[in-house]
Amino acid sequence: MRISGAAPNDRRGWKGLKFMTNASTVKSVSEIEAMLRAGSIGEAAAACEAALAAGQDGPDLQCLYGFVLLGSDRTAEAGEPIKRAVSTDPSNPRFQSLLAEYQLKSGESEAAVSTLQSTVAANPAYTPAAKRLGTILIQMNRWKEAAESLDTALKADPGDHQTALILASALAAAGEYGGAYHVLDHAEKIRPDDPDGLTVRLEIARRRRDFSAMETLARRLTEVAPERPVGWRDLATAFFERGLYDDALIAFDKLNTLIAPGAEEYTQYAAIAMQALDFEKAEKALDRAEAVAPEHPRPLAARAQLLIYQGDAEKAEDYALRAIKADPALLGPYQHLSFIRKGRLDEDQERFVRNYARAEDIALGSRAGASFLAAQSMEARGEIDAAFSEFDYANRLASERAEHDLIAFDYEGQSAWTDVIISVFQGAEEIDYEAPDGPSPIFIVGLPRSGSTLLESVIGAHSKVETGGEMPMIPNLFNRWLKENHEAGRASLSADQRKHLAETYFRGIKGDAAKAVYVTDKNLLNTEAAGFIAQVFPNSPIINVRRNPVECCFSIWRQDMLKFWAFATDLENIARRYGLYAKLVSHFERVLLGRFITVQYEDFVGNFENGAKKLIASAGLDWEPQCAAFQKERAVAPTLSALQVREEVSIRSSRAEAYGARLDPLRRALEGAGVDLRTGALAQ
Repeated sequence: MRISGAAPNDRRGWKGLKFMTNASTVKSVSEIEAMLRAGSIGEAAAACEAALAAGQDGPDLQCLYGFVLLGSDRTAEAGEPIKRAVSTDPSNPRFQSLLAEYQLKSGESEAAVSTLQSTVAANPAYTPAAKRLGTILIQMNRWKEAAESLDTALKADPGDHQTALILASALAAAGEYGGAYHVLDHAEKIRPDDPDGLTVRLEIARRRRDFSAMETLARRLTEVAPERPVGWRDLATAFFERGLYDDALIAFDKLNTLIAPGAEEYTQYAAIAMQALDFEKAEKALDRAEAVAPEHPRPLAARAQLLIYQGDAEKAEDYALRAIKADPALLGPYQHLSFIRKGRLDEDQERFVRNYARAEDIALGSRAGASFLAAQSMEARGEIDAAFSEFDYANRLASERAEHDLIAFDYEGQSAWTDVIISVFQGAEEIDYEAPDGPSPIFIVGLPRSGSTLLESVIGAHSKVETGGEMPMIPNLFNRWLKENHEAGRASLSADQRKHLAETYFRGIKGDAAKAVYVTDKNLLNTEAAGFIAQVFPNSPIINVRRNPVECCFSIWRQDMLKFWAFATDLENIARRYGLYAKLVSHFERVLLGRFITVQYEDFVGNFENGAKKLIASAGLDWEPQCAAFQKERAVAPTLSALQVREEVSIRSSRAEAYGARLDPLRRALEGAGVDLRTGALAQ
């Protein structure tokens, strides 16, 4: 209990009251420390004051009293006893470390850092000072300095697992990933399969946006520490980024059993459900989000997107405007408005997205998306010069984003890969094998912005067909197979291999599509795998849609494409990539005669009903009239592209023509890549 009327550091007051203290009740420093360990900080403070009043005045007691005062939030009073201890024994690292804590609590963070730096330099083996300096520097985002201090602590105590993990996090934040992994390997030797170590590795994978590593690490974390929400959240994220939306929903369902989901969690769940084409789950999740927070901007924005899919543009616009009112800085609602209004934003909205794209404190991906919106709005108003300039800026931002995520278009590598495919897949031998049970796939291939969604919509309107969208199975199977087998020469898969690969593919088909007679697969990366597909699914058609190359390439450049289409930010790279595509098409049209069928987009929409009938026949189906009226067949469109093709079936207006000579470099690049500028076929 504090002595009334005497300031704790007033030695005259203590001397005057000394007669009031019973010497037998005065506690030693070790006894007071035991009180602290037991959590009795109030008793410890009273015991310190009693000991000081009794005449005990050693630096250890002064230091202990200062420590107790700091712990009791009596910072102003703590300075004098701490400084007394330091002045008595200035070389004591424990006293100096406590002085730094006092400075930190007094708002003198730089002084605290300086004190600890001097202490660590003089006493490198005193790990508490080095560790504390490291944690303070982390709070100040001085990652490299923090790592240096924590490294000093770890060298002094190599078995300190916790310091190793903090050091790894600091190194990762500083961008020194090699050093971070080295330290984590050391920590793994101390505690194998430790959940904290896995969590740090997961943090690094998340920071690097390495979704493959995220999936592996998150899976392991959910095994060793299933009660930790971070494992399930990151597993859901990894699945989502890889396009495995059903798996992402399952992981998110587990996450929601471990936390009390709020509006943000329900909205994230709805976003995944929309990608999984489970609009019923998305709607229920958004209902819950709105019940929790009726005017939260993110659920409002997500609802706008769902309403677009459901074809209710008027209501979607209302939700988007409500979301902007709730949070004018949220980008998503502007994207929805842009889609609803065919690119055109009002003056204030366009100004916002343009300024947003130039805010350097915002993530590159978001800035790029905003710049594309601004460019599309300018284009919709007919401001071609401004639009072209803004598209160029948007693509430069998107290129920086890809570079930051270690993604780049390697033309030489892609060209070599194309040559390997051509050399390995020279045709498809007919082999009898017992095909596993599953729907018959209809593969739709091509390049982005070529019209693949239109073809899938027409085929998907057939009564025997379910649309599968861009399913990820074939690229995963094909890339692994080719890397392992390309040196063996011409591909000739055995019946057992074909059956195993087909079974693996069918396991990836989810929902109603798994029960259908036919299912479409329009993953555009399947173009490379056409020869592989022809062997695994000898009865499945492969329908390639090809669009005028200038229009197709320019359309790619004008869209905020997924970063994995690494060529999409540069017109010359797009042209070169188109040339490799044309080379593959020419090869597969020759060696898979009758199996690999090319549909010219302009011819298809120029005589739509006739084109639709030929397409259905190419897919191996009988004609059904609703295929020509596919816009009426679905209450909910599965993608925004599907919504666009609902509105009209006609040759798209020539954007390239409006931009005139600005696209001459693109035309020259396409000709240099050996592409026929009219059709997109490989020039003879």
